[in-house]
Amino acid sequence: MSQAELPPRFDSVEALEDFMTMPSPALVADLKTLQGDILVLGVGGKMGPTLARLAKRAAPPGKRVIGVARFSDPGVREALEKAGVEAVSADLLDRGALERLPKAANVVFMAGRKFGATGNVPLTWAMNVQVPAMVAEVFKASRIVAFSTGCVYPFVPVGSGGATAGDEAGGEPVRIERDRQ
Repeated sequence: MSQAELPPRFDSVEALEDFMTMPSPALVADLKTLQGDILVLGVGGKMGPTLARLAKRAAPPGKRVIGVARFSDPGVREALEKAGVEAVSADLLDRGALERLPKAANVVFMAGRKFGATGNVPLTWAMNVQVPAMVAEVFKASRIVAFSTGCVYPFVPVGSGGATAGDEAGGEPVRIERDRQ
């Protein structure tokens, strides 16, 4: 998209969402060649609804886009269903629930819990370690894309030795360094 294609402003959240989920011709062409349906785990988060709606708008007729979340905000589920995304409620911490999900050929993994979330470090660990491990096992025959924020740690110069994390890692300062072997 070029800068010229951007409107000068958006008059509503709906107009912005419509703009952000307008698929490019290249995405439409790519999804025509993609074999199988798309399962989005953690679709109820900040970026999940937009990604699922974009995928549905780009997908050829008959390709399913299935969004999975707890849907603690019922409005998210309703909006996804209105956009043609199949919404499935499931607790990803429940292995049985994972095993009952449709075995889509393509899985977009967006579930997680931000580090520094106060009061429940074990839940943060389970969401960020246990759930991805279970998903990898349950969907071992699928293509899995892990989608996460790029803003976990600050940008630092390559030669600096790495970023220092505080609350992001559960409260204890941790030095993040690349493998020097």
